Amino acid sequence: MAGIGFALRRSLASDSYLGLLRAYAVAALIGSGPWLLSMGSMLFIGIYAERLGQATDVVTQFLGTVTHIMALSLIVAGLLQLLFVRFVADRLFEGRRSEVSPNVVGALLVLTLGAAAVSGLEVALFLRVQLRIQLLYCGAFVALSDVWLLAALMSGLKRYRSVLGAFGIGYAFIVTSALALSRFGLAGYLTGFLLGHGLMLFGMLGLVLREYPSQRLLALDFLDRRQVHLELVAVGGLFNLAVWADKFVFWGNPVTSTALLGPVRYSIIYDVPIFVAYLSVVPGVAVFFVRIEADFAAAYERYFAAVREGETLSELHRLRDELVLSARAGLYDILRVQGITVAVLLLLGAPVIAIFGIPGIYAYLFKVDVVGVGFQTFLLGVFTILFYLDYRRLVLELCALFALSNTLLSLATQALGPRFYGFGFAVAAALTAMLGLKALSRRLDNLEYETFMR
Repeated sequence: MAGIGFALRRSLASDSYLGLLRAYAVAALIGSGPWLLSMGSMLFIGIYAERLGQATDVVTQFLGTVTHIMALSLIVAGLLQLLFVRFVADRLFEGRRSEVSPNVVGALLVLTLGAAAVSGLEVALFLRVQLRIQLLYCGAFVALSDVWLLAALMSGLKRYRSVLGAFGIGYAFIVTSALALSRFGLAGYLTGFLLGHGLMLFGMLGLVLREYPSQRLLALDFLDRRQVHLELVAVGGLFNLAVWADKFVFWGNPVTSTALLGPVRYSIIYDVPIFVAYLSVVPGVAVFFVRIEADFAAAYERYFAAVREGETLSELHRLRDELVLSARAGLYDILRVQGITVAVLLLLGAPVIAIFGIPGIYAYLFKVDVVGVGFQTFLLGVFTILFYLDYRRLVLELCALFALSNTLLSLATQALGPRFYGFGFAVAAALTAMLGLKALSRRLDNLEYETFMR
């Protein structure tokens, strides 16, 4: 199973502008593709349904419900994602490939039961609608949670193209089936959404089972206390909570949101600008993939292979310097490219949001959100390097800081008034990114000591 890093390195090694452009195009497509497909598909459904003259309130209910399901399912799935990916990585490092598939089935079983319990409780307490809507809501919640787990696993295994392909086919099916069933109202839209994610789920599961054959069908070894890294459970849930915290704050305030369906609320003031602002991650993510997968990952492998094989001290010093320079150069490139992207969007805020039919009054909030998204992109680069170096506790502390500061600062901006909306998220992301960079820099300076004493 060849990693995407090999393909990127081949393109970079061609020593031409075309090779460089190809490497960044592949990285942008693979890194941002699944997210762009999901967001783009939902926007297309909304725009196309409106042009067909279909009921706007039903489409808004559907899009709001999907956003709500995505937010909560990411948090629920996040509790298992990193823990399970680490378990699989450890088994593959040990050469125990036959343990992967039965534990994938076990992890999906555990997550399915957990997601069903969460969505069922939410439906029972808050969602007073037709039974078929309740069942579709729970089914979509479970399917999407399982998709997040498999997408994280396959990304951890460097099967980015497979993830992109699964999302492409799945969301094409969602758009087609949701619009075809739109005459059945919200139930029709949700049915298409559920069927598409079911297609993604079983497609990715089939790829994993074929890649890692086993005599066992089901195993729960990943829950063995000796195999469990509890910090990863907390990090997965907290990071997704942190990313959505400001949205939850605006959804929870009746002044800044509108009730759509039970617990599902929609903030036209806040949601549209920030979701469009997330389009700005594409350049930063492209650089992130190229620098992390093509440069840092290779330097990391060389350094720790030398450690395991007992290379000379001078060789370790050389490889350590190479690793540190690669990490710092990668973060610098992310900061530089994302910074340029933010600067351009700050200058062109109004024309950009006009493309999406958003009134110019939202340009100010869009610009604030773009800055926040830029810092979040940089923070992802810091987190990735910290994970490579196995600083799980530090990442957990930073995620807790991000979640807490995003929540409290977003609440504060609501008290201060519309002029300050978005600053809670932007300041929280900037604060966490800068503190994370400082902590990472300190540990890179002491990498040899940390390597042998930890």
